Amino acid sequence: MDDKHSDVGLENVRSVNIEDWMRMVLRTGGIERFDDLHIDKIDPAWGGRESWIEGSSKAIDLAKELKANIAPDKTLALMCSLTNDGNEFIAPRSPDELSEQINWTPPSLYLFDAGNEPWGDTGTVTVIPTVRMFTGCTECFVMEFSTENEKEFRRAFVALP
Repeated sequence: MDDKHSDVGLENVRSVNIEDWMRMVLRTGGIERFDDLHIDKIDPAWGGRESWIEGSSKAIDLAKELKANIAPDKTLALMCSLTNDGNEFIAPRSPDELSEQINWTPPSLYLFDAGNEPWGDTGTVTVIPTVRMFTGCTECFVMEFSTENEKEFRRAFVALP
């Protein structure tokens, strides 16, 4: 099989993995549980940290196409936790800076009910705009928040198609 055909086959496998996850989330109440799909589950080749940015870009593009038919009324987001080293936070301004700030878990896809996204809670969440990291995204930002049990802020990068 030549490279062109193997690329098409790989994209189909990735699409099936994303579609299966979307349908499961919708069927089982996974939106309320924040059931996510790590990019390394879409394609094991995206398991290594060095592939997370490229894998994220491809995953959000594929998921955007699938969401239009499967869950048009839901909000799709690609999110990843960022490190918090205690220093003053500077939002990532490039894919390289984002890559340096991602913590130990691969980025994930999420579906949310429209109007019920976690960044919409302006009482507990601060949204810090940043540049578009991926061509398939309309908006990227960092969500900064703390939980009742933790005083330290947590940060998550969010990309919206």
